[in-house]
Amino acid sequence: MTVRCAVIIPTWQGAGYLPTLIARLRSQTVAVAAIVVVDSSSPDGSAELARTLGCVVEVIPKAAFSHGGTRNLAASLVEAEILVFLTQDALPENDRFLELLIAPLEGGTAAAGYARQIAYDHAIPPEALARSRNYPAESAVRTAHDVPRLGVRAYFFSNVASAVRREHFAAVGGFPTDVIMNEDMVLCAKLLGAGLTVAYCADAVVRHSHNYSVAQQFRRYFDIGAFFASHGHLLPGSTLRGAGGGFAYAQLTGLLAGGHPLWAARSLVEILAKFTAYQLGKCNRFLPLALKRRLSMHAFHWSPTPGGPQ
Repeated sequence: MTVRCAVIIPTWQGAGYLPTLIARLRSQTVAVAAIVVVDSSSPDGSAELARTLGCVVEVIPKAAFSHGGTRNLAASLVEAEILVFLTQDALPENDRFLELLIAPLEGGTAAAGYARQIAYDHAIPPEALARSRNYPAESAVRTAHDVPRLGVRAYFFSNVASAVRREHFAAVGGFPTDVIMNEDMVLCAKLLGAGLTVAYCADAVVRHSHNYSVAQQFRRYFDIGAFFASHGHLLPGSTLRGAGGGFAYAQLTGLLAGGHPLWAARSLVEILAKFTAYQLGKCNRFLPLALKRRLSMHAFHWSPTPGGPQ
């Protein structure tokens, strides 16, 4: 039987998040007909806990995880008209989150949508500032016509909290299975390329943030560079000219204006680390495999497994 709305959550060591997240999903004004958890063999009992919470659970080997492939697998486990994708550390802000996220899909104005992210209260100032810049308070819609104007930003889309109509998800082939990250941006590009509309739903809010160290940001941006080196062609017209510099300038000036000079100094170091890592990632084909695994946030991608290159 096809259900109206299913929520999909990939998990790894998620036992600390699941009780609160599942309870928040059960309290939504829109009924969640199924919650599908695909767990990467977490040793903390995530899968067993998800079963006790009434979720549909599939367990996969940790080495088999990939951002796109695992989500495609989860989508295949349930027949739902609307697929909602969440990460385990994203917490809906209120009981109307789901209603507001899927409203453009149900109203026929968009094929997919993604939510606004607000940093947790414990987020460090640079992270809180980045969330507010990337996820403004005003909703918007995008089509392929916006690509020449926005460049890569036209494809901004986040699986931290997103929704897509199954018919469109299936029509474009779902997520790519071989990318190291940015599977959500590639899905957005495929939808726009098919003549469809994608919505940013600012009224649908989740709490989500990461207090990454400079070293963690380095590894993350190595992977971003690796993605653009191998799969940048999947985001047609996605010029990066000026995007990084504009964001860095806004970050530094915002921190100084907010009375955080020490965080601004730290962010300057982080900006240099990101730039270096991105360039290394772009040139990853010249690096030995062992070094790529050390530099990457997604080391599993560099193994000859279902989650990595063959």
